[in-house]
Amino acid sequence: MSLNAIKVVSEVNRSPDETFDAFMSDASHWWPLDTHSVSPYLGEPAPDTVVIERYEGGQIFEISKTGENRIWGIIIDYEEGRRVAFRWYPGLSEAEATTVSVEFEATDDGKTVVTLIHDGWEARGDQAAEIRKNYVEGWAEIIDGRFRNFINAN
Repeated sequence: MSLNAIKVVSEVNRSPDETFDAFMSDASHWWPLDTHSVSPYLGEPAPDTVVIERYEGGQIFEISKTGENRIWGIIIDYEEGRRVAFRWYPGLSEAEATTVSVEFEATDDGKTVVTLIHDGWEARGDQAAEIRKNYVEGWAEIIDGRFRNFINAN
């Protein structure tokens, strides 16, 4: 059974370049590291830092309190100011990766529409439907909540 992609759309009060830059460079400020990172699941304190490398083949990773890089994903498509896509597998093997794409589109009034699509649920096997269900709420909270609030306040 194929599961539908998750789609989250949010409008923010900044240009696509500013919005893209905040998404890529300021994730440590808007990502909920205390609840949505690998370290706490390993019984460790939440990290302070998440890094998104700005090139195709780059990694997305948290830096644990002990200095260990814990990979969340790999950038598979990168267009500065416009789009980033990545294979997503925080705390998992790359064989279990799903695909996330985020696009940044200008509106006529100088704002930006951010569209996140998360697909490829088949990689998560028998638990895909339950995992997807958790991501529906999670991505809405992160993109249309935390990220939108961060970018609109800065």
